[in-house]
Amino acid sequence: MNKDYEFDFVYDTQAGFRLLLEALSNPGRTVELGALAQKLDGTYAMQLTVAAILLDNEVNFAVCGDPELADRITELTLAQPVNLSAAQYIFVTAGADLPEVVARAKCGTLRDPQQSATVILAAADLQVGKLQKLSGPGIKGVQEIIMCPELQEALLLRDAQCYEYPLGLDFFVVDKRGCLMGIPRKTRLESR
Repeated sequence: MNKDYEFDFVYDTQAGFRLLLEALSNPGRTVELGALAQKLDGTYAMQLTVAAILLDNEVNFAVCGDPELADRITELTLAQPVNLSAAQYIFVTAGADLPEVVARAKCGTLRDPQQSATVILAAADLQVGKLQKLSGPGIKGVQEIIMCPELQEALLLRDAQCYEYPLGLDFFVVDKRGCLMGIPRKTRLESR
């Protein structure tokens, strides 16, 4: 059998899913997803890796930014692209209108909060930015982290929406170095 890439949809998705859970369970912690992303190669290897882990033909997604990514995600996962306000997963590339993404993304309902969107945000480098404080579940007290400007903007926009608990947006942030960070909906930016 001849494969276009080395990514294993059984073992690599299992390993990647554990890393995504670790990142989301420990807000502000950076995990290395680069080894898996190298198996998919190309400009959007990190986004494609997250797509391969989370998406299948039963879910939908939207891409804000480069439309080429939507075609590659569909080819890889068989998930179908939909408009932004209906998407379960939203992939945001450089140059996208982040305020529009946060304003239009599904935040769930009080009856079905799990119907909210998960946003996968591309950043230049997760380790470059300002020192910020995070608080919320999974964080003992307050945690200081270096926060990239893309994530800081996304969290400020999300917090401005004033979602009632348990509504909101979950974020995964990926960078070109192979790093990933998870920020659950209840994690808050303390210093502004």
